[in-house]
Amino acid sequence: MAKPQDEWISSTQAAEMLTNNSGHIISSDYVRQLGRNGKIETKTIDLRTKLYKRSDVEKYSVKKKGDGSVRREARAPRGQAS
Repeated sequence: MAKPQDEWISSTQAAEMLTNNSGHIISSDYVRQLGRNGKIETKTIDLRTKLYKRSDVEKYSVKKKGDGSVRREARAPRGQAS
């Protein structure tokens, strides 16, 4: 049986788990964003520290974003009209 403290993990640990689950790098900043958005349950320890529910992190997978080519094309200078 898991110990009660094993149920909650840090943002760094959650980022490592999500990186392994998703196949690309996930930052601890993104984990905190998922917590703020309610995608992963959080537990506040003090004003600066939150922990993340391990079972929520294990279930979550982050899809890889595009390569940015669409935005680069939209920002590219346009040709002159004839």
